[in-house]
Amino acid sequence: MIIDLHVHTKELSPDADRDAEEAIREAKQKGLDGICFTDHNRAWSVGDTEKLSKKWDFVVIGGMEVDTAEGHMLVFGLHEDIKKTMHVSQLRQMVDKVGGVIIFAHPFKSFLMFGMSDISLDVEQASARPALQVVDALEAFSGRAGESENRLAQDVAKKLGMKGTGGSDGHRPGEIGRCVTIFENDIKNEAELIAELKAGRFRADYFVGGRK
Repeated sequence: MIIDLHVHTKELSPDADRDAEEAIREAKQKGLDGICFTDHNRAWSVGDTEKLSKKWDFVVIGGMEVDTAEGHMLVFGLHEDIKKTMHVSQLRQMVDKVGGVIIFAHPFKSFLMFGMSDISLDVEQASARPALQVVDALEAFSGRAGESENRLAQDVAKKLGMKGTGGSDGHRPGEIGRCVTIFENDIKNEAELIAELKAGRFRADYFVGGRK
């Protein structure tokens, strides 16, 4: 089952140029089996994603991309907006209370706002990032990170024995499905998604249409 785990919508992400139904339409046209809305610090209600899923006969799951002091984290299982930047250890406590999961989003994407380029790190240095000890997985295939940055994430995941997910980080039309997560089992809802992520029954890859 092929799911884009990292998609933004203009309903909840001010930097997105495509609404939820446009995103679903694009995902279906490209041959994906599901999509996750992970807007910035804001959570979709389960009721709203279930309505969209039923209307479009397509798996639609809500998550969130949370800003932390250590970077951006994809979270599943948490259904409340995050109103302030926190440390990932604090987010971990919140997510554990609801039995959710945390994925380190585009962990080595270069952010000009931080005045740094993570791509200069080698695997040993990159693997030492403390936040990697707190998360459940890392985004090893990101549609908005460079090929070298994704390769570093893949190498770090291998070194640490962690699983890597894939997501487009799509904000605009045409971006969905650049990277995906391929699950061994069918997934119909958030609970099943979390269970499969925790069990590690998935892999990630680039995806530009057709079946992987």
